Amino acid sequence: MKTFTKTVVASLALSTTLMATDVGFYAGGGLAFEAVPDQPNLQMGLGIVMRGGMTLDALLENFAVEAELTKSLIDPKYDLPGADDKINVTTLATYAVYRINIVDNFYVKPRFGVIFPNLGDDFVNSRDITFSSGIGGGYSVMQNLDVYVDYTVLGEGVTNYGAGVEYHF
Repeated sequence: MKTFTKTVVASLALSTTLMATDVGFYAGGGLAFEAVPDQPNLQMGLGIVMRGGMTLDALLENFAVEAELTKSLIDPKYDLPGADDKINVTTLATYAVYRINIVDNFYVKPRFGVIFPNLGDDFVNSRDITFSSGIGGGYSVMQNLDVYVDYTVLGEGVTNYGAGVEYHF
């Protein structure tokens, strides 16, 4: 019980510190081509991506945490004998991201996190949490608006090639 109390107090102290500093929020969305690696006769799918994040410059400059939901609009197809050949991709993930400014308004943004890899299909262990990672890049079009492209490995069985916009509040 003492450990739990200490954890709660430390979390509240950290939360209070973060809220007292400059914390920025952003939200965005886009489209992504979805693929199943190492499958013969692969046909890519198309999905929608929605994300939101919080910059944590008080802890580490250019560091943020991000949540992302991905949902298939057109399911990717794979070739497995005797099985349904479509994967209904629905993922929910949280990432730690680090924005590396390159030149002017261009940046690179690697990310690493955990994911419910495929909530909508049993092709991947649908209820197991696994690791996810990716790399992306972007361009700040205006002060609060970015366009981005990224590549993400969604668990063990699906990859995502996305593009979209993010608005920073």
